[in-house]
Amino acid sequence: KKKLGLITFDLDDTLYPIAPVLDEANAAFSTSMSNFGYVDIQPSDIVETGKEIRAAVDSEDSKDSKSSKTQDPLKPTTVNHKEIRMAAIRKEMEDFILKTKLRQTAEDWATEVESLTSPVRKSAEKWARTTVHSSVVQAVYNAWEMERHHAAERHLFPDAISTIKRIQEDHPNVIVGGVTDGSANPMLMVFSLMPLFDFTVSWEDDLDKARLMENVFQELDAVDQSDGLGWIYRLAVQKGKEMSNLTAEIKKKGENDGTDDEDDFEWCWVHVGDDLAYDVGGSATTGAKTVLVDLAPEYGQTARLRREGKRPAWTTETEEQLENHRKMSMNALEKVDATITHLGQLPEAINELLKGDDEE
Repeated sequence: KKKLGLITFDLDDTLYPIAPVLDEANAAFSTSMSNFGYVDIQPSDIVETGKEIRAAVDSEDSKDSKSSKTQDPLKPTTVNHKEIRMAAIRKEMEDFILKTKLRQTAEDWATEVESLTSPVRKSAEKWARTTVHSSVVQAVYNAWEMERHHAAERHLFPDAISTIKRIQEDHPNVIVGGVTDGSANPMLMVFSLMPLFDFTVSWEDDLDKARLMENVFQELDAVDQSDGLGWIYRLAVQKGKEMSNLTAEIKKKGENDGTDDEDDFEWCWVHVGDDLAYDVGGSATTGAKTVLVDLAPEYGQTARLRREGKRPAWTTETEEQLENHRKMSMNALEKVDATITHLGQLPEAINELLKGDDEE
């Protein structure tokens, strides 16, 4: 008999809409920049600058110029969301200081900015680069990330919490985990998701661990097949089984509550997410039962636009990466075990998946 031992959730556009969350986080970025004296920088600037930096990193990769990337803080060594955003913040600061320095110099010399010579401009660029301190960049990023999690809590889909609680009621001792390719972390959503989740794994935070365990060196955007996504799900299953075993051990040491023996059940894992390529394709290759969260329009999902080759306003993906994502999504269609259009359908979908396995 099947038993739901582990359920893992993607977060962005699965439990809340990512577009308004990023909009509000970017607004916090603008406010934080202003607090440090970098005024008149718009929320959208971090997105556009991030796109430019990501394209530059990809261009450098194609030329295999690793040495230049490691020396320039505006050319991060990886293309994960955090490093791209940190580089974008730094660039916005440097551009602001550069424009201010050039304007001040022109005023001192009673001339126009356009009339300043190339050596003067290069000196001003060096001034801007040395003036920006990494601690201020980090502080602005922290403000962005904090607001991202606060905004996610504010925009949680109405039935997200009740759905997870229902699953926990239907399947006592189930381990609940988060799997994300970005900076979302349910453990930082203290007023909503944190009490419901047991752990989270992240492509950004756990990649170094995976490199030690599995010799994984690919960044997410370099993955072009579902097999390349496997490490993060294997790590999730490993954590899930460890926690499940600990729960069983604690239970055995406690008083007998009259429930069925755990040995009578076969441990089962279900992954829930909105992304065909990353959620369905990646988890299915490592043994998950997959539930595609393809919600009704009122939920406001936007990440799924990539299946159609369309670019969501908030993404920094290049056209090549967008097309690769679309192809991976199409290849994952046959790996969908269940599809839901409302989160409230998830508990029954899981029960049907477990029932179907038992009948087989």
